[in-house]
Amino acid sequence: MARISKPPEVRRQEILDTAMELFAEKGYEDTSMADIARRMGVVQGLCYRYFDSKRVLFREAMEQYVRECCAAGLPIIHDRSRTIRQRLDDMAALTLETEQNARYHAFYHRPENQGIHEELNWRICAYLTPHVAEELEEACQRGELRLEHPALAASYLLHGQIGLLGEHTVPLEERVALLRRYADRILEPEY
Repeated sequence: MARISKPPEVRRQEILDTAMELFAEKGYEDTSMADIARRMGVVQGLCYRYFDSKRVLFREAMEQYVRECCAAGLPIIHDRSRTIRQRLDDMAALTLETEQNARYHAFYHRPENQGIHEELNWRICAYLTPHVAEELEEACQRGELRLEHPALAASYLLHGQIGLLGEHTVPLEERVALLRRYADRILEPEY
């Protein structure tokens, strides 16, 4: 087999993409670094050159997925031409549109991947919290909101969603409507 040299960022991305494809097909536990290398047609050592372990590779793939999942929401969060409540409505609509269509939705929602899914949720919250906190603080400065601690409110809003979004005994539309009502109560002016 002839050696094909690729730029490091291209090769790294190729490893991440191949790994996630295999994790989605076979599951995390049943995928090895050797499987990833074999699928790519490279030696296993190449994968270890970029990632110390399968766990490190998976964490980086998850971080990439977090950014992918949040990409459509960031412009909504930072759209200061709209009120906070309008942006929350837009985010709720986006959630309803995209919940089932995320690239690796099926993998993260398998019953045996509950722990991995919980980790993904926490990472999404950690990624979005500074963005939401910035906008809540700005809304307070403008007088749209009156919050004692906008950063804590942002963290509470995001982390509080995890339980509701993960409760599959209630239809998604109903869960999202509940999230909006609870967010409105949290964001009510403090007098």
